Amino acid sequence: MTFDTVNHEFLFYQKYAMASGFTARKSSQYTHHGVIKSKWFVCSKEGTKPLKEIDTSKEIDTSNNVSKRKSVQRVPSIRTGCEARMCVKLMRSNIYEVYSFKEAHNHFFVAEEDRHLLPANRGMKYMQEQAVNAFDKVGATKNDLKNFKQDLNRYISESDVDMMIKRLMRKKEYMANFSMEYITAEDGVLRGLFWADEDAKRNFSVFGDVSFDATYRRNKYNMMFVPFTGIDNHNRNVTLGAAIIGNETAETYSWLLKVFGEAFGRAPSVIVTDQDSAMKKAIEDTWPESRYRLCM
Repeated sequence: MTFDTVNHEFLFYQKYAMASGFTARKSSQYTHHGVIKSKWFVCSKEGTKPLKEIDTSKEIDTSNNVSKRKSVQRVPSIRTGCEARMCVKLMRSNIYEVYSFKEAHNHFFVAEEDRHLLPANRGMKYMQEQAVNAFDKVGATKNDLKNFKQDLNRYISESDVDMMIKRLMRKKEYMANFSMEYITAEDGVLRGLFWADEDAKRNFSVFGDVSFDATYRRNKYNMMFVPFTGIDNHNRNVTLGAAIIGNETAETYSWLLKVFGEAFGRAPSVIVTDQDSAMKKAIEDTWPESRYRLCM
């Protein structure tokens, strides 16, 4: 495959990336007498970017000349060391030819319905800007818009569970390491939902001890959120999975522990919970080989 210029090659790789669900960026190049002899185009997740060491004990002067402790938010890097790339070199005929192409990525692609949010796809077109700046010409009052939002929320509330289940089922279908299971009552009401992604499974393979507890019913669905967490080597919490359950019976917890074990391939060596009797019975019945400990 050949191209007239390096920019044409990058535009081609960008379109390929957009269609696939990842973002491309320019990388290293070799020049000679100001002429680009070779150029690399890579996935945006190529390489690694370690966190910079920050001395938060230093004080800085603010605009009002009051010394305050330096506050810096540490944002984790999105790079995963992906090796996907396309490399071109200048031939004697003054055209650029692809001499190396690596297709495989080590991360998941962005879902098709979310690809418009990729950095290369984001932006407002002229008609969109006109729509944003022309609310006075919509032909509806503020109350009309509020009523429309209320009707939309009412429509969503009648099928939001089905929408969530379909969304997670779609992820399970297209993402090899994504797990989800759910159960419903005889009348079709959701009784339990469990899901875990690739990051959660990676955390579990390294930090296998599990702690979980159900939150109080503090939502309009009267259901409880059950996060599965662990501790890494830096004493920080890591997510190992999550679930939503409708009750705290031993039967429900047994189902939850069963699907957790199926998703991760084994039971945890140590599990930490509170003194809930239903949890205790479910752990003894489902994970008898695990060491059961109570949290403080």
